[in-house]
Amino acid sequence: MSSDPASANAMAWLVLAHESADQLRALLQRLVPAGNPDFAVVHIDRKSALWRETRGRFLADLPNVTVIACPVAVRWAHASQVAAIRLALRAALSRPFGHAHLISGMDWPLVSREAILADLSHTDGRDCLIEAEDGVQSWRMERISLHSRWLRPDPTPVAVRREWLLRRLSARLPDRQFRPWGPWHKGSTWWSLPREVCARVDAELARPTARMALALTQCADEHAIQTIVAHHFPSRIAGPRRFISWTGDWSPRTLTSADWPDAEASGAWLARKVSARVDPFFMDAQPVR
Repeated sequence: MSSDPASANAMAWLVLAHESADQLRALLQRLVPAGNPDFAVVHIDRKSALWRETRGRFLADLPNVTVIACPVAVRWAHASQVAAIRLALRAALSRPFGHAHLISGMDWPLVSREAILADLSHTDGRDCLIEAEDGVQSWRMERISLHSRWLRPDPTPVAVRREWLLRRLSARLPDRQFRPWGPWHKGSTWWSLPREVCARVDAELARPTARMALALTQCADEHAIQTIVAHHFPSRIAGPRRFISWTGDWSPRTLTSADWPDAEASGAWLARKVSARVDPFFMDAQPVR
């Protein structure tokens, strides 16, 4: 990494996207405008209509944005999510930066770049802003889940039947002793990590990825990186700076203008999730600090 002080303050935004070209473009223009030292790496789900129809060409004129040329087909609760994250992470690590932020294309910033850097400076940029709870839902990584590829947050009747059959078959199989980094930890997919932690995460993921060891696990995106960070950097873990509204469903509730005062008062850096199709209010929202 360059010793240039500007490089240490540069931030890498790792964006996982699958829809809403206009919203994604607006998000990137907000995060990495021209003349900004930060940059974004965008992974667009290969099986999405957005990728099939555009190949990311609608972002080609944005100078600080790189689109992954050969993305993976991302499936909910499947190890392909970790593969997509690693593609974005490896692309970012080819350039200098101080911190990387993993976000989705449905996130939106609540605060300014300067506010984020000021928060990071309080601990000299060493904090790992990630959730990592010890022992929560460890079975997801240790049971063989033949049905993981077919899990859906909104399944069709056919998918429900297929998942049920594969789940029944999975229950007959023995658990595996799979703890490459010690006891499993769990947390939200989304995080902000210093560069040296990102480099360690990438290195640690190399062997299990090559061996396809994360295949047939469930929600590895909520366990693998969280466990690596908890194993190597336990004293540096701090909570992620995300405002998310859960309603008990499989995914967060889409925020509206009625939620924005709470989001702005939360102290979070980013709000998740928003949709211009549901309520486009956020497109004109200004940072609270």
